[in-house]
Amino acid sequence: MANDQLDSTDLPKSRSPWVSLGYRDYRLLFSLALFATTAQQMRLTQNLFQVYELSGSAFQLGLTGLAQGIPLFALGLFGGTLADFVDRKKLLLITTAGNLLVAVALGILTLTGAIHVWHILLGTALTSALNIVLNPTRMALISKLVPRSHLTNAVSLNSSVSQAAHFIGPMIAGVSLEWMDIGNSYLFNALFYLPAAASIILIHTSGAPDGKKEPFSVGSFLGGLRFLFSEPIVLAMVMIDFIVAGVGYYRPLLPIFAKDILSVGPAGFGILSSAPAVGGIIGTVLLLLIGDVEHKGLLALWSFLSYAVAVGFFAISTNFWLSAFLLVILGLVNSLQAVMRQTTFHLLTPDQVRGRAFAVFNMFSQGANSVGATEVGFMAALLGAPGSLLFGSAVGAILTLSCWVVLPGLRRFGSEKAL
Repeated sequence: MANDQLDSTDLPKSRSPWVSLGYRDYRLLFSLALFATTAQQMRLTQNLFQVYELSGSAFQLGLTGLAQGIPLFALGLFGGTLADFVDRKKLLLITTAGNLLVAVALGILTLTGAIHVWHILLGTALTSALNIVLNPTRMALISKLVPRSHLTNAVSLNSSVSQAAHFIGPMIAGVSLEWMDIGNSYLFNALFYLPAAASIILIHTSGAPDGKKEPFSVGSFLGGLRFLFSEPIVLAMVMIDFIVAGVGYYRPLLPIFAKDILSVGPAGFGILSSAPAVGGIIGTVLLLLIGDVEHKGLLALWSFLSYAVAVGFFAISTNFWLSAFLLVILGLVNSLQAVMRQTTFHLLTPDQVRGRAFAVFNMFSQGANSVGATEVGFMAALLGAPGSLLFGSAVGAILTLSCWVVLPGLRRFGSEKAL
């Protein structure tokens, strides 16, 4: 295995929270993640802002989640299978180039005045299809770039760069929407994919999966699902996250809260969109400093419950800075449980099935956002934006407390179980 070889050669002496950055190729993957994820979050913020500007409809905002979710569930297993049978570096380069072209197309359509909501929904669907391949492929490479002893550190750093991008991306999108028209902001977004592509090209490690490659067949697509259902604790974490995050998915409603409830413009919308990432960064840095967490299941349950409660308070807040603070809390608790799930996946999954396992992981984690965006958009059309999130808060809290009682194995799940 590539990471076993790293254990005996060129091992950084430092055991600091940043030890994985001592590996050249991991630094390049880190750079790829920063630029690509920042660009993805910029585009999502731009899309939501433009959809609401064009339609003024909560339901249309919900449809952006549906546009993201259809490719995710239709092609998710296929994307992960590609990552286990095709050179991963080539897949990363192709999908990065595809994202750049979608941003350019939306920019040109907007600048020429030809843009309609359906164009944005199509662009969202295309981006989702590309990222179905890009994200699990990038995650599958991590374990080849650092030794096994640094996997938790590498996953935490990867989560930190993702959280940073979730902060930087919406903030840059908000500033760009304030300073330039939407069309040029899309073209500005496209530029972020250039350094991402350069990082991929410079990686020396082979993109070919390790281990004996199984024969490609229809059954190959189900490898990730088989892994998920073979690990009941991981399955429980993934399913709770899918439901709690789905019914409490606040992000598609942020344009409504910003404009109609908190009365702020594009810059304020950018702050609200970036606030969860601030909490995510805080949570990830805490995990980097603490190291391994023994009671992973208990931390995840507390995080899910805190998420549901914070969504409820955000729903009734009419103060901008209080709302921003609550979004920070949401990002913090979400990052804690996410690192627990990702680390477990890395440690338990063999390399030759890792792409498919992370495809399933992404199907549920991103699918929660996609299904949730549709659900909260529909509920907001019926109950209003605050009512929609209050409903999600109640469902999430009840589910988490129920699992707390009926799943004692999840409460006791710790590092000795994961390892």
